[in-house]
Amino acid sequence: MKIFGIAAVLLGIGSVAMACDADGAAAVAQDVAYLPGGVMTYEVFESAVVHEDVDTCPAEFDPERVFCRVTLAGGAVHVFVFDLNDDQALLAVKPLALDQDGVLPF
Repeated sequence: MKIFGIAAVLLGIGSVAMACDADGAAAVAQDVAYLPGGVMTYEVFESAVVHEDVDTCPAEFDPERVFCRVTLAGGAVHVFVFDLNDDQALLAVKPLALDQDGVLPF
């Protein structure tokens, strides 16, 4: 499945607001993770997306406010940037090329 296919599925899932609990947190019903307001949290990402943990993020992201995870798809690296605050919402996705040695550039 291509990345944009996953995004389309997640956007469709996020539109079902009645599946949120009283606090507005993502609720799971019949093995479906519903996303309140269409926001992907790290909790959902961690269980649904094959990824690798990384110790740092690209330089333009403040390490005091975010943490990052990476995926490999379509011959490219994608850095997923999550907020360190309460719900750990996905803030950005940055595609990157590996250097000549196959090493991340950050």
